[in-house]
Amino acid sequence: MKKGALVGLLLGLWQPQALAMNLQDYLQAVVNKNKSIQAFDVSKEAAEDRRVSGDIELVPVFTAGVGYLNDKSPLGQFAQLGGTQTTATDLKLGLAKRFSSGTDVALTANATEVENEGALLNPNFQKFSYGSLGLGLSQSLWKNSFGNATRLRQDRQEAVATAEVGKFDLQKKVLLVSAEAAYWDYVYQSENLRIGRASLERARRIESWTRRRVNDGISDRADLLSAQALVAARQLQLVSAEDDLAAAKRQIRDYLELRDDEAMPEITGDISRLRALNSMVDGNGGKVVALEAYLASLNAKAMSLVAKETEDVYRPDLVLSGAYNTNNFQPDKSIPDATSKWTDNKLPTWKVGLNLIYMFDTDVKGSAKSAARKDALAAQLQSERKILDSESAWIELNRRYSEMNKRIESAGQIARLQTDAAKAQADLFNKGRSITANVINAEEDAADAELTLTKLKSEQRKMEAQARLFVTLDENNREEK
Repeated sequence: MKKGALVGLLLGLWQPQALAMNLQDYLQAVVNKNKSIQAFDVSKEAAEDRRVSGDIELVPVFTAGVGYLNDKSPLGQFAQLGGTQTTATDLKLGLAKRFSSGTDVALTANATEVENEGALLNPNFQKFSYGSLGLGLSQSLWKNSFGNATRLRQDRQEAVATAEVGKFDLQKKVLLVSAEAAYWDYVYQSENLRIGRASLERARRIESWTRRRVNDGISDRADLLSAQALVAARQLQLVSAEDDLAAAKRQIRDYLELRDDEAMPEITGDISRLRALNSMVDGNGGKVVALEAYLASLNAKAMSLVAKETEDVYRPDLVLSGAYNTNNFQPDKSIPDATSKWTDNKLPTWKVGLNLIYMFDTDVKGSAKSAARKDALAAQLQSERKILDSESAWIELNRRYSEMNKRIESAGQIARLQTDAAKAQADLFNKGRSITANVINAEEDAADAELTLTKLKSEQRKMEAQARLFVTLDENNREEK
């Protein structure tokens, strides 16, 4: 039995212990473990992928195909020349590419082998092959001149992607602010429990002193009952504090996504440590705006580009096109012979063209463009309103933070005075120069003052966390947005 107990003790000592975790470690653990934040990060990557995929129309396209034909129709092409059956095999290759300048380029190559049965009027068509190599070009001279439409689309997709990424960043920061609030709630509840235990211990000492005085005939039984009521009240407060701490611990475990069998990390937050609001704001200096307002400005920019792109879509277009093809005809030859002559330019075919594309100005077309312009205007107005709200929110946050500093300073002074007063009443009580009621009242006032101070500090830490939802922007940068 002794050996087994020793082994059990050693195993217990070797069990991994939960590491101490300060605020930065805790927030990093939330980032690493919380699936909602992981989802936001994946969504940001998806938004960037959507932006890149917008250039899918600029990706080269290769095509290849083979075909076989067997034609016994009396109305066939070669039936008119005396053929009774036509068989043909063809090979087709193609490579097409659209450039950001608005230029479409297509390279094509084909080769066909034909064999006819029956007595044809022209023996050269009994069996033959032919091939062609062609280059086609088209260029928008108006709507997509020098890639104007392509740049509009790319700018719009980049603005939309930036707004999407910003939205997911905001959601991530909101979650982290909530996680930090849970962190400070836990620190506060831990402090509350410590204060509750210390208060209960002091209440028990008062009860013990009072009991001795009653036994010595110095105090009345009413004094003892008051002291016992104080102990009972402190026990009730301690039970409530333990329950509140358990709830705060559950929140921490949920944010860290810890299993029930995983150890709870030791939280080592300093609830008295001040953090300047500006130090919590991301950015390299400039005007402080709320992230929500910044996102509204990004959305307004995206909607403005959508309106410009919509206007461009319905513009007339003038397209210049041209094509050049080589041709070769090989009597009594097969497909390889036709492909070997693809570059023979003795029998070329070429053409040029100029095409006008114009959509009539109808109510439908006007409504489509008007809707895009109005959406952009609405987004711009919302952005301007958000900026005004943001400025007011930042000023109010700083005002409340300044007032909180004053309240904490006053609460700290009150707590020190109440604690000293409680100690003084206890000394007087021991010397028989104070009544039990004064000691109990002083003890309750001291405990309440200490708890109030801790609560205010916790609220101040949460207030500092709210500054994470702001960002600094350069004024010139903001105007461009």
